[in-house]
Amino acid sequence: MHFHLPKPLHGWREFTGEVGIIVLGVLIALALEQLVDAWQWREKVGAAEGAMRIELADDNGPQAYARELIGECLDKEITRIRDSSDTAPPDRLRKWAAAYDPPFRTWDSEAWKIVVASDVGSHMGADRLIAWSAPYRFLPQLSETDQREARLVIQLRADLAASGNPSPADRKSLRLDAAQLRLANRRFVNTSQLMLARMGVLNAQVPESIQRELAAEARTMYGDCVTIPNLKAKPSAGILSANLRSPSLQ
Repeated sequence: MHFHLPKPLHGWREFTGEVGIIVLGVLIALALEQLVDAWQWREKVGAAEGAMRIELADDNGPQAYARELIGECLDKEITRIRDSSDTAPPDRLRKWAAAYDPPFRTWDSEAWKIVVASDVGSHMGADRLIAWSAPYRFLPQLSETDQREARLVIQLRADLAASGNPSPADRKSLRLDAAQLRLANRRFVNTSQLMLARMGVLNAQVPESIQRELAAEARTMYGDCVTIPNLKAKPSAGILSANLRSPSLQ
């Protein structure tokens, strides 16, 4: 018995060619779809990075830069209170405590939260995602320090009664609160240095025009103690000796 395969309408060669054309068309369509999808994700990633860059450079960054500018000024003010708490006249201590007024700021991470909550992060690549997470990891610490510092300032001003001579216990409380505020300020400065360094790697640094404006304003308010940050220098908390001694205590 002989079996005869059905012959294509135009022969096997023509049939194979038509199938090849169809397969090629499908492959081209899939490739184009992938290209379009990749382009769309590049656009989304670019937009997300742009939003984070604005959030860091124009919002959080200036706050950190300003704290570096006035860090030494605040340190001198609070150290004076701490070191004079046992001997200075009460009215002078009250005046110094009332004048100590570090800025209270909020720290925003809305653009980063969107990246984390969406699929954008998975299309950024692990190295890029880690790089962007670096400056944002400092924000919870800065927010916590801000809150704690604000509470300590209230305590500092309440340590001494509005009039009369303070007791030894009152002066001791003043000294302890001043010491905690000095530590909070130093940690604020060190953390700000680290965050600004991480921002620099991402090309998200505070614009020079804002740096100049903040420096001029700081000098008007605080005088010669204002210190211009060196944004290219290695942060003190990042040096090897920081593993042996906290920069906050140096």
